[in-house]
Amino acid sequence: RLLETYNSLTDKHLVGYFSNARIRRHLQKSGLISRSGRIIPEKEYRLNAMRRDHQRHVLGCLANAISHKILDMERHHQQEIKRRLEYSTRNERLQPVQVRLEPCWVEQVRRSLEEIIHVHCPHPPLTPRYHHHELCPLAAGEQAACSQW
Repeated sequence: RLLETYNSLTDKHLVGYFSNARIRRHLQKSGLISRSGRIIPEKEYRLNAMRRDHQRHVLGCLANAISHKILDMERHHQQEIKRRLEYSTRNERLQPVQVRLEPCWVEQVRRSLEEIIHVHCPHPPLTPRYHHHELCPLAAGEQAACSQW
């Protein structure tokens, strides 16, 4: 019981020890005494300690969030640099091909495409298939039928 109520800061035998400047600075930093030398009650000390711990926690979370944001921004920056480099490399690869295209080559490609389109598109025959420009018997019959009308 005697030790539960004992406070070393109020002990008259330790006044010389606690009057040392280095010890007083340590007690102030620890939050046990105020700047004026007043002894802080235990409830107030615990409340102040909880506030300090909470403040340290909040500052740690804030520092962590800032570092994550900086890393995220740096990652996005590196991705943008990589994207631009790939784009410029692709353009440099395509640029010489476009420069080498000569008008005669372009004309040859255009003509070959026209031929392909002409061959694959349906169109009526230009000349009869029969020799001596004779009409097919069915066509000749159709023509005679048309003339009768």
